[in-house]
Amino acid sequence: MIPVITKEQMRALDAHMINEMHIPSIVLMENAAHGITSVICEKFSADTRIVALCGAGNNGGDGFAAARQLMAKGYDVSVFLVGKRANLKGDAAANAAFFGGDIAEIEDEAQAAAHFTSLSGCVVIDALFGTGLARNVEGLFAAVIELLNSSGAYVVGCDIPSGIDANTGQVLGTAVRADETVTFQHPKPGLLLFPGREYTGCLTVKEIGIGGGFDLGRTAWADELTLPARPANAHKGTFGKLACVVSGEGTAGAGLMCAGGALRAGAGLTTAAVPAGLQHIFNTRIPECMTFALSETDGQLGEYAVSGLDKLMDNKTALAAGCGLGTGDGAQSAIRKLVADYDVRKVFDADALTVIAGNTSMLHERSGEIVLTPHLVEFSRLCGCSAEEISADMMGTARQFAGEYGVTLLLKGATTIVTDGSRTTLVTAGTPGMAKGGSGDVLTGVIGGLLAGAQAYGLDTFGCAVYGAYICGKAGELAAEKQGEYAMTATDTLDNIGAAMKRMTK
Repeated sequence: MIPVITKEQMRALDAHMINEMHIPSIVLMENAAHGITSVICEKFSADTRIVALCGAGNNGGDGFAAARQLMAKGYDVSVFLVGKRANLKGDAAANAAFFGGDIAEIEDEAQAAAHFTSLSGCVVIDALFGTGLARNVEGLFAAVIELLNSSGAYVVGCDIPSGIDANTGQVLGTAVRADETVTFQHPKPGLLLFPGREYTGCLTVKEIGIGGGFDLGRTAWADELTLPARPANAHKGTFGKLACVVSGEGTAGAGLMCAGGALRAGAGLTTAAVPAGLQHIFNTRIPECMTFALSETDGQLGEYAVSGLDKLMDNKTALAAGCGLGTGDGAQSAIRKLVADYDVRKVFDADALTVIAGNTSMLHERSGEIVLTPHLVEFSRLCGCSAEEISADMMGTARQFAGEYGVTLLLKGATTIVTDGSRTTLVTAGTPGMAKGGSGDVLTGVIGGLLAGAQAYGLDTFGCAVYGAYICGKAGELAAEKQGEYAMTATDTLDNIGAAMKRMTK
């Protein structure tokens, strides 16, 4: 796990390194510049033209310092300042002084067009705005950014692509589309959350100082996770007993993928509780999975299905529910009872989320620890906010909901957000090929399987949700390598869970 910090935390960390760790601010700037320089030198030879495009703040100072370092290494470097040198202050002014009168000041759009229309073959250091930007980019700066984006240059973002909100990933009017970004000390949420992640390109993190004793908070990036080897003396009870309450007529596939995900994730015993008429499908398709018949009406859970849940949940250590279940009266009664009763770890998805969204107050009466796994539209129904409102601050909205209802929320997306209101982890593993029906069912099963054996894995409920998202993301990446993003299916992701977990096992 890599700590992720907000722009406010980064500002405080800078102050801590200066005041408590006694690292002069100009040394921090020099180290940041070295991070930029090292990345460029690794990829581009000294005959490459470098353009340092700087603003008047400290981010511009990083750009000036990087330009000086690259000149010292023999690169052909041109330095531009959008604005006036007279406005430079502090460390930025000190680094700009090296260039004397060789900094070209850009004061209008005509000058910008003359210099930045065609930069094909050049490497541009984007040092216009840093993480502190809190307003929309307008006027000359907006024009410069649009020219840069269409110039054909290879763009290296300095700390963050200019125009991206460091906390939310939102585009502040317009933003630089970087080919790669070198961020300093720790990643910022806006580099990992969309749309900011799309503008970031390849992300590299470079340390610039020592933050000893500084509280980094409880937000992290699941960059590379590992699993312990299974104990040599393990038995099926070691990894728990999972109940999957799933499926209805016409949606048996959702339950099959859920149960399959649980088995692949290592659950000791998995029981699929389904409408009685579907038992034969599960018995035939997944012989490793036990089945439990629930009362049905027309292929869906019937009004008496709830009466069988006590027997189903006897001796179970975890529950996964909702995949393909439907939202009829029988399903609603079952979900309400599954939320309120049984002190085990639980994960709810799909139709179960629709039932819960109809009366979220049931979460206050829950038994056991609960994971909810909505996508954006499902989360909109759960929290009562529009998709647009959520997208403006996805991490903040998710944290607020999880804290209010005392659950672990896994908000699915190109970057998945897992939070319990206190801890938050961003999971970037995955591929656009997973944006297909069934992927959420596999995820629910994998999380359920991990919840069942959480004690053996040394994971709490929050950790199971993080690992489930990561495992499925990595399995999806493997599936895409084999089948391609267009052709791969959720079943391909399911089939690659074993390979993904094998790679994770130490």
